[in-house]
Amino acid sequence: MHRITSYNRIVIKIGSAVLADSDGRVNHTILSSISEDVAWLIKNGKEVLIVSSGAIALGRKKIKFSENLTLPESQALAAHGQIELMSAWKKHLNKFSIPISQILLTPRDTELKLSSKNAQQTVNKLLEVGCLPIINENDTTATDEIKFGDNDLLASKVAKLIGADLLIILSTVDGLYNSEKDMQTRKRGSLIKEVGKITPKIKMMAGHASQMGKGGMISKIDAAEICLKNKCAMVIASGKNKKPIRNISTRTKQTWFIKK
Repeated sequence: MHRITSYNRIVIKIGSAVLADSDGRVNHTILSSISEDVAWLIKNGKEVLIVSSGAIALGRKKIKFSENLTLPESQALAAHGQIELMSAWKKHLNKFSIPISQILLTPRDTELKLSSKNAQQTVNKLLEVGCLPIINENDTTATDEIKFGDNDLLASKVAKLIGADLLIILSTVDGLYNSEKDMQTRKRGSLIKEVGKITPKIKMMAGHASQMGKGGMISKIDAAEICLKNKCAMVIASGKNKKPIRNISTRTKQTWFIKK
């Protein structure tokens, strides 16, 4: 059994469909539970960084577009939704006296020498002074993540950038299954509990992108591949459960990616 408390620098990525309801409203019950777990990690001496999706989903509350968004419409929703997203995080983390900061990044920022160094220095200084960094995708300039990634790729690259030893991805599913849900029986295949290497077979198990987010399991497997190459463990677990982070160590349903 893998224990969360055995890791020290932890990146937590929360998906759009976890944080936002289908009508574009913040799911405050879930956000409150995640915030409580973040406070628990910090109290136990862990360095925590959040990569939060949800800006586009939350932007729908005020700005009404058709279901099939154009790229500029997605960018407009993200620009507005960022304010809603950070306000929600601030509201819940304030209960635990945890100050927050916002960093807007793109995957490219983590690769370019100067920008990655600046980002790394900023994150390290914020962690040093006890100010929780919340990283969002800069959707005004980074269009690939809007199209494909739902921040899974960004989260793995941030984990690599800051030398994290664990990436937690909170999703609407418990982990990686060996087959997709049967639409008639509503049953899935078997949950894969641990993966030590990303193989073509593992990639074939990944399903299609979700409706609220854009990543689905495919981008999570790509994220796991980056983590495994950089000695960072990763776990996919449901963010819909009560105390979703704290109970990872005791719950049986999750998928761990740990290099053998």
